[in-house]
Amino acid sequence: MIHVNANRPRSISRYLVLEVDGGLAEYTDTFQAMRMAVGHGHGETGLEDVPNFFPVAAYHYVPYENPTQRRMNLVANGIFWELSEPGPDVAEMTRAEPFVPSDRIVKMRGSVAFCTRTEGGLSDSQVDAIRKAHTRAVDHLQSMGWL
Repeated sequence: MIHVNANRPRSISRYLVLEVDGGLAEYTDTFQAMRMAVGHGHGETGLEDVPNFFPVAAYHYVPYENPTQRRMNLVANGIFWELSEPGPDVAEMTRAEPFVPSDRIVKMRGSVAFCTRTEGGLSDSQVDAIRKAHTRAVDHLQSMGWL
């Protein structure tokens, strides 16, 4: 039997966890602890790279057995949209991969952790950008009456 965490480093990383209600909290812990904070067990998981904001990714988990936790995380999806806004390099087409607007649309459910695939986790500037995107996403959702 292969252990699911066998290929994950046990190094400490900085990450942000966003709850479905829009609450955002910062943690510094291992990848395994982040997985436990977001959720674990029998379910769907995903690690979505945020386009145009490398190396930041969004880790999400939805359990099969608990449909109440399958609620759409509108704020996390909004943050993903905000962070993946194309930069000037897209207009110049200097990217290795062409920009596809639909890549900015995700449908994450449950708690979501914004993290990196690199040692040490999120930098101060990445945390700041995520917090600003969180504010913009919450403001937009509230103006629409969805939050």
